[in-house]
Amino acid sequence: MTGPQPCDLLVTGGALVTIDRGWNLYDPGYLAVKDGVIVGVGPAAQAGEWTAGRTLDAAGCLVMPGLVNTHTHLAMAAFRGALEDVENRLIQYIFPLEKALVTPDLVYRASRYALAEVALSGTTTFADMYYFEEEVARAAAEAGLRGLVGQTIVDFPAPDTQAPHGGLARGLALLDRWKDHPLITPVLAPHAPYTVDPGVLRTVAAESAARGLPWMMHVAETLPETRRFTASHGSVVKYLAAEGALGPGLVGAHLIYTDQADVELLKAHDVAVAHCPSANAKSGRPIAPIHRYLDAGLRVGLATDGPLSGNGLDLWGVVNWYPKLQKVLTGQRDKFTARDALRQATLGGAEVLGLGGVTGSLEVGKRADFLLADATAFNVQPVYDWYATAVYALRPQNVRHVVVDGRLVVEAGRMTGFDEAEVKADMVAIATRCRQTIAGFAP
Repeated sequence: MTGPQPCDLLVTGGALVTIDRGWNLYDPGYLAVKDGVIVGVGPAAQAGEWTAGRTLDAAGCLVMPGLVNTHTHLAMAAFRGALEDVENRLIQYIFPLEKALVTPDLVYRASRYALAEVALSGTTTFADMYYFEEEVARAAAEAGLRGLVGQTIVDFPAPDTQAPHGGLARGLALLDRWKDHPLITPVLAPHAPYTVDPGVLRTVAAESAARGLPWMMHVAETLPETRRFTASHGSVVKYLAAEGALGPGLVGAHLIYTDQADVELLKAHDVAVAHCPSANAKSGRPIAPIHRYLDAGLRVGLATDGPLSGNGLDLWGVVNWYPKLQKVLTGQRDKFTARDALRQATLGGAEVLGLGGVTGSLEVGKRADFLLADATAFNVQPVYDWYATAVYALRPQNVRHVVVDGRLVVEAGRMTGFDEAEVKADMVAIATRCRQTIAGFAP
């Protein structure tokens, strides 16, 4: 007779939301982890089949896949709250501000600070694009989070290179340096169609495809961009298609200004969508037509955008507002269910980033990326529907433990990868250095 099987970590007693194909939900359930991989999942009554090196008592908790943030700019946490409520913010203020202030040290320290907010709120996987992206990779590896780190490429001199398109060389070096890391996936990230030459976009697409990697870019995000390419090609998406710069592997951030012909082009080129509803609303932009994308079978994930655009880096606010705004857009209360919204925030986001076979759901064989949230808190009870509770009630402060690749990166509400007090002190010092320069850019 065979006895209990050994595992490294056993989670028992909580309500387990798997987001698997069968929408299995075990209340109470158990989760067994060995060597960073989920090896068992099911009803709590079956937990006795395992003997663990460590057990987490999840009684009173929701256990679910970690959140996946498909688009952000972590190091811009250094400028959170600066130069708000002004027109032409990016070109007139942010680009010059970054040129004056962004250094490798700022990117590293600001990214650590941002990643603490990311991890403490239950996000286990993120996609970032910025300058000096090797510093973001270093910070993420230290924090123990899973991430796509994308080197920004622009036509003009940038904080990390004086050569136009110099980010391409930096990005290719990043791909080589981090290609074998278990948590970090290096990628290329041209900024936008209006800031990067189409020939460079074709090179990025080719280099990414040759390595089997996704690549990231802002697409159809702004009205000036849309007017420019509508005049020349009918739309931003049609311009990219005509220039041979649509996918495969492209993760298009925002994709607000599109028509049905664009949707068909996006589907034909297997473009994925990183939807940033809160940041878009803050910028006064329309609600992206996600219903069209989903109806067409596009992969869609949710994102906060950067902490300068959306201010917050926790995905709970995004997943909360995402179905509400889509209901407003479509006029259909039942069009976007809480269950579907939670999938977009987890497995849907993982699929967007090319990680659907790795993370995003609690299934045997996948990496062990999940969170435990306190379901006994005043803002949570009573619970009648775990999906609705997760989407509409949970907040960052409810997250108790976060596990990535089988390792506790947040334990009892505290980071384990680095010292929180040190990281907070770093941000105070950064703000002190930046404050006078930011004031000089104020309109």
